[in-house]
Amino acid sequence: MTDEEISYALKRARGIIFGFGMEFRAKSVLESMNFEEVRGVDLPTHDIEAIRGGVKYFIEVKATRKSPTKGYSAHKIAQLALLDGPHMTLVMYPEPKLYLTEEVLSEPKRMLLFLLKQVKNGNLEAVKKIVEIGGDFLRPYEAVIMDFSRKYSGEETSTYLTYLLRSQPQSDGRNLEIL
Repeated sequence: MTDEEISYALKRARGIIFGFGMEFRAKSVLESMNFEEVRGVDLPTHDIEAIRGGVKYFIEVKATRKSPTKGYSAHKIAQLALLDGPHMTLVMYPEPKLYLTEEVLSEPKRMLLFLLKQVKNGNLEAVKKIVEIGGDFLRPYEAVIMDFSRKYSGEETSTYLTYLLRSQPQSDGRNLEIL
């Protein structure tokens, strides 16, 4: 490769290289926060797994000034619901701050995550309550909800969810604080 080609490639890869550098730095930041067994995993849901107080945490590293979870799709939220432990978001810029991911999600995405966790756990009473309270917020995610429920909870739950989502009257979402 020529020097010009290498220079071009490095300019294009700058963000990726910066992100990997932040992940490397994040390991020492987490160790300073009393996390143990900190290891990089590079999965779609998280970059690092670490243990603190006997609990396994799944940590996504973000090196941006933008909202750390703005780009989370409904599919990524579904993947987060499958994790057996807390998901954290470590924002590295301008200074390291660790957040419980569900606390920094938008209200609709937080509701989606909570619903999918209840579907996974088979808690149909909680599922019913969530859909009654926030059906309008959940309707845009119906395809993901149905796919998730079929895969992880069975056809009966999927049918029940279809009924719930389609039978709820339109609401203005004022009851969300109940959750």
